[in-house]
Amino acid sequence: MLVIGRNPVSEVLKFNPSSVKKIVMLDSLTDNKLKELIQKAKLKNILVEKLSKIEFSKLIDPKDKSDGISQGIIAEVEDFEYSKTTEILKSLNDAKTATLIILDEIQDPHNFGAIVRTAVCSGADGIVISDKNSVKVNHTVVKSSSGATNYIKISKEPNVYKTIEIIKESGYKIIGTVLKSSEVLYRFSFPDRCAIVMGSEGEGLRKNIINLCDYLITIPLTGRIDSLNVSVSAGVVLYEILRQRKYN
Repeated sequence: MLVIGRNPVSEVLKFNPSSVKKIVMLDSLTDNKLKELIQKAKLKNILVEKLSKIEFSKLIDPKDKSDGISQGIIAEVEDFEYSKTTEILKSLNDAKTATLIILDEIQDPHNFGAIVRTAVCSGADGIVISDKNSVKVNHTVVKSSSGATNYIKISKEPNVYKTIEIIKESGYKIIGTVLKSSEVLYRFSFPDRCAIVMGSEGEGLRKNIINLCDYLITIPLTGRIDSLNVSVSAGVVLYEILRQRKYN
């Protein structure tokens, strides 16, 4: 897997340098930020390869906008290592409060990356994704998250329904986010242990997932647009949980 851009490369060097196979950079760039990154890599005995602009451009598809701007540096790393949901739950046994995020068929890597970043910033404890019909952790997700994939456990499950049942059996309340519900976000009191379920960009939560939820909440909207981007919705909900637990 590739990690593209200065901040994502910097984060992986700081958090998980053993996963880095090598770093490739433009030979024409000599600014201090790049020099600092290269110095860190060499201190950790990581191979640094310098390429001409022509050779460097072959590493990523210039027509693929999801790659973003390379900023002249790319790290080749081992594929992302997922956790198991049962391991995440076990690690939270002694926690007074815990928040999990379940993503139901999220397919846009930029949305996924933004959700990961917000999850880390707001203090969420883990993310669950489905192995089917869902974007996985790739270089676009890593870059969109600004390297936040290094700071939160993410599980990839073949059966999200069964996984939700396991989470419920562990004492968590399952809270689904929908467009219409009598339960408005700002009047809802979040349980100490909860799992927030976010639906896909186009369809929202699937009916079978809705049936597994203990509560359904909605974010109030006052404009002419009838829904928020899923990553924005995740941010609104997660920060309301943080407000209730830390600042209420």
